[in-house]
Amino acid sequence: MAADHPPGQTSILIAGAGPVGLTLAIALAKFGVDCVVLERNRDTTRHPKMDITNGRSMEIFRRLGIADQIITAGVPPNICLDVAWITSFVGHEIHRFKYASPNEARARYRALNDGSQATEPGIRISQIVVEPLLRDIAAVSPHITLCYGWTFERLKHETNNIAVTVSDSGTGDEKEISCAYLAGCDGGNSKVREALGIGLSGQAAIRRRYSVHFHSRDKNILEPWGPAWHYQSPVHGTLISQDGQNNFTLHSALGSNEDENTIDPYDVVRRFVGRDIDFKLLLASGWDNNLLVAEKYGERRVFLAGDSAHQYIPTGGYGMNTGIGDAYTLSWMLAALVQGWGGPGLLAAYERERLPVGLRNREASRQHADLRLKISEIWEDGLEASGSNSAEARIRVGSKIASLGNAENESFGIEFGYGYPSSPLILGCDETSFRENPLIYHPTTVPGYRVPSLYLDIGEPIYDHFGTGFTLLNFQPDRIDTTAFDASAKSLDLPLKILSLADSYAREIYDCDLVLLRPDDHACWRGDSLPEDITSILTKVTGRASKGR
Repeated sequence: MAADHPPGQTSILIAGAGPVGLTLAIALAKFGVDCVVLERNRDTTRHPKMDITNGRSMEIFRRLGIADQIITAGVPPNICLDVAWITSFVGHEIHRFKYASPNEARARYRALNDGSQATEPGIRISQIVVEPLLRDIAAVSPHITLCYGWTFERLKHETNNIAVTVSDSGTGDEKEISCAYLAGCDGGNSKVREALGIGLSGQAAIRRRYSVHFHSRDKNILEPWGPAWHYQSPVHGTLISQDGQNNFTLHSALGSNEDENTIDPYDVVRRFVGRDIDFKLLLASGWDNNLLVAEKYGERRVFLAGDSAHQYIPTGGYGMNTGIGDAYTLSWMLAALVQGWGGPGLLAAYERERLPVGLRNREASRQHADLRLKISEIWEDGLEASGSNSAEARIRVGSKIASLGNAENESFGIEFGYGYPSSPLILGCDETSFRENPLIYHPTTVPGYRVPSLYLDIGEPIYDHFGTGFTLLNFQPDRIDTTAFDASAKSLDLPLKILSLADSYAREIYDCDLVLLRPDDHACWRGDSLPEDITSILTKVTGRASKGR
């Protein structure tokens, strides 16, 4: 629900109502946990920002029951996700990486059914679309209070809670909120991170970019070689089809001596297209490329997620999508702490799990940006000219681009092949148990890793049968009696669903008779028989066996 003034007390306070903060709120609501969301702006963002919700994020949204709404609001799922390198729209297409539409990808995943893909394909959807949608979903939840126009100012740690001072963004009037836990989802210039004194490591302001967001009905000019998600030129920038219809965003690099305040956005579009077109300017602004990760992901009862914890170059779309992963993991840990079925070990576990992912994705983003730089270096003059020499040059450059590849749109190991091998909440995993590959996801149930997605022999995705809390998969229900597991969970007040699956194919993919899953779909224990001490396992995976920070 929306409120003009935040309440004086809440279990969870979330600073920032971008996609990450709202996803965290919606995920907490699934557990029945109350939260208050503060947003310093009066409305959702006007900036398009991200333009892809990847497969893992869509899988998470499916688990939260909102994937269909995302699909309906996004670019029609029958439109491809091709990426094309061009000279200009009056020139030539040099090379095109062809990618299936989400509908085609979903059909392929269903036919393949080998656990190598996510439950849902990625969906093209701009932040100016997804953010209002998530806000509307959150607004109808009785567990979520949305407070737009309120800004986090400062915090004070107390014995069993945090005293947070917030202010009305319009009047400056201040108010104090008492909360058990605080989540800083307040962006790259996070005031929560600043209040904790947490620094950032990496590279800031690598090269400033300039974006023009516009509406045009000249699709015959803007899609001369057919639909594409990205049209890219190392000379003039990247044009993104935001909605598959008439809204576009052009990102271009600013020269070292260019003043963005004097740039004519119409001229920027004109140079990319190669001619005048009829369009309505929606927004034009400059922004910095950053490769930064917070040195810590929180302190005591305060946590960082999304851009407050990590900032990437947009190549690969890792910014928001990594943040969605942060929110999904943090949601079950906070729910466990508030509801009493988790212990103090969860406080440190969040950073132990998510910080390495943040660092890995920063490196992947850098590598993708470097590949774009390599393409600019192999680009040749005269590619738009007529004649055989120019035609041969276009073939030559196109062949080089093809050989360099397009890893930023094909790194499925980055998207959903990540795990938490060093987590204190995981049993039976070490650094050699499973080798992560940024490009290829190899299905695994090694503890710490997201478990494979596949269709059961009843024709339904296995993920649709997981519980909201922990889930114990029993692939040998005729042989293994899990009554003791259930009893142990009940004694700890732990939400546990026992899923009995006499499905030989699923058993083959999952590689064990018993697999224990956390609420975020990561395995935390597995075996072919019941363990001797079930309670000690459940105590460890819920953070009760270790102290917090």
